[in-house]
Amino acid sequence: AAAGGGGTEEKQGTMFITQRAPGGGKVQKTVKLPKIDSAKGVEAVTQSSQSTELLLANKQMAEVQGQLEHKKIEFNERMAKCKEREDHLAHKQSKLTQEAAKFQLFLKENDAKRARALKRAQEEANLRKTKEKEAEGLREEMGETMSKLEQSKVNLEAGMVYQTYLERVAEFSEDFMEIGDIVKRYETLVATNSDLQVKVQRNNEETERLRLELAQLTKKLQNEVLVQSSVIAEHQERLEKAKIEANAEELVKEQREDAAKSRIRETGEARMAILNLYNRCRLTHLSESRPKQEAKDVMLALRYIDERMRDLQTIVSAAEAAGVILDYKVREAVVDRQFVSKAPQGQAAPPQGASAAKAKAKPRQKAGGGGESADLTGLLNPGAQAPLE
Repeated sequence: AAAGGGGTEEKQGTMFITQRAPGGGKVQKTVKLPKIDSAKGVEAVTQSSQSTELLLANKQMAEVQGQLEHKKIEFNERMAKCKEREDHLAHKQSKLTQEAAKFQLFLKENDAKRARALKRAQEEANLRKTKEKEAEGLREEMGETMSKLEQSKVNLEAGMVYQTYLERVAEFSEDFMEIGDIVKRYETLVATNSDLQVKVQRNNEETERLRLELAQLTKKLQNEVLVQSSVIAEHQERLEKAKIEANAEELVKEQREDAAKSRIRETGEARMAILNLYNRCRLTHLSESRPKQEAKDVMLALRYIDERMRDLQTIVSAAEAAGVILDYKVREAVVDRQFVSKAPQGQAAPPQGASAAKAKAKPRQKAGGGGESADLTGLLNPGAQAPLE
């Protein structure tokens, strides 16, 4: 086999060159060439060309390798310069960061000092204002105290009249021995009056509260009556709608039941028809391969009917091709006319083909298909049975 996916074959003095598919597949094309006496020359030329290509490839690889090494050296030099610049910038950045941190600390200390000074000045100003307000309040309080003192003196001079009056009452009264008894009695009456006023106020408040509660309860009951009336009306409306919907659902249910009954009846009729047709096919099937039992599965019966109809259709086609069906129909018509003419008057004639069925039910065995033809005729025409012998 030669390089490049090709090969040479030598048979009986003739050389063939075959082209193989990539990956060692099947032979795609074969070209017949005249046989070369010296195949060694071809191999030498091929090996020389391969060596030349290998030297060229090695040379190109060496050039590429040299360029790659040069690029690597340049890349390393550039990376070294970049590393130096990066270190220099990092050193500058660290210095700037330290100086910025020191400057920020200096600014924070100045701001803190300034804030403390402003706070202290504000506190002293507030304290001065507070003291001034306290002094003003004390001056006003002193003025009020002096005015109260003057008023107390005036009240004392005015109250001396009552003192003189109470002394004379205690002197001439038998119930009170001293002025203190009169004062105590007065205080007791005042306290009793205060208690009675408090009780009256409480009773009035309780009465007002009860009146408000009664009004609220009355209003609440009225609202509840209105709400319950609306709820009752809504429930009545829903009840009417539910009755209408129930009647509609009942009607739909009856319709569905009728439709279901109709479908069930149609299914039963179809099943009975299929089973009846299956039994007729089974009874008319004279071969030993017919089923021995009645089918309970409709699909099995349908498959058997389909196979039986195909067999009968094949038999009918073969009989029509042989001319047997036409001869049978003519003979059957003659027999039926004879049977009708011999029937007594007043008696209904049996269906066509009944006389032939009563005469003989034995299947025909002519030409290897007579019995099957009779079975086909009985299946396709229930009134017609096997023809007369």
